[in-house]
Amino acid sequence: MKWLCVFLILISTEVQAQTKIRLTLDWVFEGQTSFLHMANYKGYFKEEGLEVQIDVGTGSAGAFQRIMTGVYDAGLGDMSSQVEFLSRNPGPLQFQSVYVMYDQIPAAFFALKKSGIRSVKDFPGRALYESPTGFSRRIWPILAKAADIDPNSVKWATASPALRVTMLLNGDVEIISGFLSIPLDLMARGVKEEDIVTMSVADYGIHYYGNTLLVSQKLIDGNPKAVAGLVRAFNRALREMLADPATSVKYLKQREPLVDEAREVVRTRMVMPGMLTQNVRSAGLGAINPERLQKQIDQVVEAYGLTSKPTQDRLFNPEFLPPQAERMLVTP
Repeated sequence: MKWLCVFLILISTEVQAQTKIRLTLDWVFEGQTSFLHMANYKGYFKEEGLEVQIDVGTGSAGAFQRIMTGVYDAGLGDMSSQVEFLSRNPGPLQFQSVYVMYDQIPAAFFALKKSGIRSVKDFPGRALYESPTGFSRRIWPILAKAADIDPNSVKWATASPALRVTMLLNGDVEIISGFLSIPLDLMARGVKEEDIVTMSVADYGIHYYGNTLLVSQKLIDGNPKAVAGLVRAFNRALREMLADPATSVKYLKQREPLVDEAREVVRTRMVMPGMLTQNVRSAGLGAINPERLQKQIDQVVEAYGLTSKPTQDRLFNPEFLPPQAERMLVTP
């Protein structure tokens, strides 16, 4: 009986030691975030003393709000949107980025070849789609400046992301925007790949950090050990996904049986250029370059007409990054 009591106490202690973390994605369950499900199923979070719940998201603004309300402890959100948020909310910090997922925002604008649009230079007078929580309207002034056209020369139509492809195919808009994987959604509706025009923001010199891992200030201050463990598991699983996307997506399939596994592997590979940049190959995942981040801050503040400029230390906290050797890419 005595040994049984000791055994039960040990089990109880182990259960109590698991720190519960709720993490909101930037969007729905898709291939590029499959590594987080892999981290759960393979026990990477558990090894760090964490019990992580992963939920679908509604964009960066949604992630910010969820963390601020205290319902979520962490999430994925866009760095430029974070710059804007901190500029408009200069009070006490609510959250910080602790790890960069996309060293280059994998974003682009898309048109059908039959529209005659071939580059951003062709945008004036055209109708562009935007979602209520998307990046397109916000990044547009920066892209227009890079292309040397009037940012006020286009028309906007706002709708749910679920209607984005439909609006383009129906002719309600001539240009849509999103991650580099958007052509997958168009091809699923019968559009041939060669009939899609992709205009990546990176081709116009917009080399911005994209989505990052955000953590609430409450968790950072109250349980830094849990934050460090979260980042280690995040980094570990992300490296594995980049080396073998197909295996990673199998864990997404376990989490959400209705997903098309083959399709999500393709989607993941389409956005991976935003993670596998030359900078990442040489310096490793997760970190920021101060000079580059400052340029992003300066340009976002100017383009959005913001009145204050957040400092880098409010945006990004490097304290929890694993050693550089552990952030280098894994050779497949």
